[in-house]
Amino acid sequence: MKKVTLSLTLIGIMSLQADSLSKALSETKVDGYLRGTYQSHNVKNDKTYKDDALGGKVHFQTGNYYGLSAGASIYSSNAIFHDDNRGLVPLRGENHKSYTILGEAYLKANFGKSMLKIGRHFAQVDDIGMVPNSFEALIFENKDIENTTIFLGQVQRMAGVDADVVDDFTNINGSKNMQVAGITYEGIKDVDVSAWYYRLKDAPIDSIAYLEANYEKEIGDTTFGMGVQYAKESYLREKDAKVYGGTLSATANKLGLTLATAYTKSKDNVATSGFGGGPFFSNSEYLIIDNAGADGKALWYGAEYDASKMGIDGLTIGLEKVTQTTATGTKATEFDIVASYDVNEEVEIHGIFSNLKGANVGEDEAKHLRVFANYNF
Repeated sequence: MKKVTLSLTLIGIMSLQADSLSKALSETKVDGYLRGTYQSHNVKNDKTYKDDALGGKVHFQTGNYYGLSAGASIYSSNAIFHDDNRGLVPLRGENHKSYTILGEAYLKANFGKSMLKIGRHFAQVDDIGMVPNSFEALIFENKDIENTTIFLGQVQRMAGVDADVVDDFTNINGSKNMQVAGITYEGIKDVDVSAWYYRLKDAPIDSIAYLEANYEKEIGDTTFGMGVQYAKESYLREKDAKVYGGTLSATANKLGLTLATAYTKSKDNVATSGFGGGPFFSNSEYLIIDNAGADGKALWYGAEYDASKMGIDGLTIGLEKVTQTTATGTKATEFDIVASYDVNEEVEIHGIFSNLKGANVGEDEAKHLRVFANYNF
């Protein structure tokens, strides 16, 4: 009788598990976007380079099965009329070919206030091309400590616009890869603090320590913000680079107008913005603090206007300028006009015009235009 009861119990458990798995699979969600991109790069004393692409993303996410879920994203970028990519965000893969890539494929486990994720992950950085940066990694997050998130990661490979190879996953730092540890704390009113450490054993820059603190406070109809940052980038066989930064902002909420400024200074060696554009406050569309070289500096200022305040919902317009100064006193500048328009919940259009004067820091003297449109589903 006990054997019969036990067998029936096991059958019941297996049936429940099958039902739960079936439910998780039936709750799979599909989303993504179709994207078209056009860009041109008018180089002084040269010609205008043009490039375009049509493609997008399809993302699958299963429901939850005892804390487990899975996801995958397929990205595609395909040439239309132009394929002349000098000085432009790469829209195609090796040998200028259209491509499709499995940019995400991961398993995710949630248990208590912890999360473990393994596989290919989309990186939360600026989405500037057809296919964003993705990493193959094992990451762990824990929120058991109130107002605190702890992050640990083993990052193996990378693909995307900032990778060595755009359309395939290749090793980060050879077989030694990259290890990441981070902590964020939001337990102080109006303040958030984060600290990160990146280890790349035996690489030219073999470790990066990064600290950032931000403060935001609404006083009357105005929101004030400020931030500070510091990085120590340890070179294997040279002097370490130290990077200091600060930013200030003020938003007139009723007017929808934000004014901001930022300053970054590198000391003793060349700064690196890391993987995917970097966190430094003064970085712009083209010029980043890396360009200024050892003991270089950058001053950035900008304005942003929310046009919904004048009845055009979904439209945001921004102006920004950065001036970089090298250790020898030579300068480079970039002026950007940025516009974003959410036509509705499905359609969005983004445009960036850059007037780049970067010859003194290894960049072009050029006028650059990039436009892309998304249909989200």
